[in-house]
Amino acid sequence: MTMPLNTDQKRFLAAALAELEEHLQRFNALLQRDETITVFRRVPNPFPPERRRRLLELITTTTEHLKAMREAFGLPIEEADLRWQMTATLLHFATNLEECEPHRLKAFGDLDEETAKQLTEQLHTLTGLLAQLRAEAKR
Repeated sequence: MTMPLNTDQKRFLAAALAELEEHLQRFNALLQRDETITVFRRVPNPFPPERRRRLLELITTTTEHLKAMREAFGLPIEEADLRWQMTATLLHFATNLEECEPHRLKAFGDLDEETAKQLTEQLHTLTGLLAQLRAEAKR
């Protein structure tokens, strides 16, 4: 038997729990490695093996509890449209990159002409790559 929540309450609770689940999945992935290195981040794993194992167990237990809550409160399982997510997210970042253009960054201090030129070219290339990704995702 599910606990009575109205539709808005269910949506709000489900959104909060879904966000928590996403972070738990990220933590789970990070705990699997000694170090995770991306283009802009280095995340060393400071935990010794026994503590990692315990943290992974707790993440699993927490995830199981989230499933139990979903069932107890009759929360919906959202079907996410990957095509839409990619398109919207990439468009969002293309817009954010406009804020990194040299004339905008001058608000934080002077840029010499050569740096401004290089930044403009690099941003143009990156924006083009994002446009290609968006176009391919929309197909």
